[in-house]
Amino acid sequence: MSTCGILFDFDGTLANTTPLILATFHKTLGRFAPGKTFSDQDIISTFGLPLRQGLADLTGNHEPAAIDEMTAYYRHYNFAWHDDMIRPFPGVKEGLSALHDAGIPMVIVTSKFRASCLRGLKCLGLDGFIDGIIGCQECTAHKPDPQPMEKGLELLNVPADRVLCVGDSPYDLMSGKAAGCKTVKVAWTSFTPAFFAKFIQPDYTIDTLGDLLPIMNQMNPER
Repeated sequence: MSTCGILFDFDGTLANTTPLILATFHKTLGRFAPGKTFSDQDIISTFGLPLRQGLADLTGNHEPAAIDEMTAYYRHYNFAWHDDMIRPFPGVKEGLSALHDAGIPMVIVTSKFRASCLRGLKCLGLDGFIDGIIGCQECTAHKPDPQPMEKGLELLNVPADRVLCVGDSPYDLMSGKAAGCKTVKVAWTSFTPAFFAKFIQPDYTIDTLGDLLPIMNQMNPER
């Protein structure tokens, strides 16, 4: 069993999908909440939550049939625009490569479908570094509940106190902290510092993914 590991969020952490997600939300909200105005920050405040919850909270419509229709509409446009709009964050590929070369297992825990996450990884050439994916379909509870990160820990087979939970959303880190992990906020988050601070203070904040390897070595001196 490895002595340490990392649980990564995907959207906004490893992949710059923010322009794609914002465009898809605005398209969907324009269709299902006409006459209402939503700022980018209104939408960003839902990042890290399940899509159905985000759409319901923004529109105020919690009827299951309506949420089904909104979700299907969103996914249609998100799928159509995905490959043209997804972008890498600087230093992510190099950082993952260094962690992979150091033998550190890495699992993604995401609120999206596993297949959609894998598609994004392949678009960015990151799939060879990742050891597993926990998607929304593998969970009955979702971030900020600890269950998704707990399932990620099962894949890693590493004690929680030797694992970093890395994300751009407070919901990622709340889930990781509740599961017993150390938490890492990425500096390129779209959330404002004030919004983030309302929910959690991370154990670490990194400017680049390359900052993770020294943190792991500090956590695990025997490495």
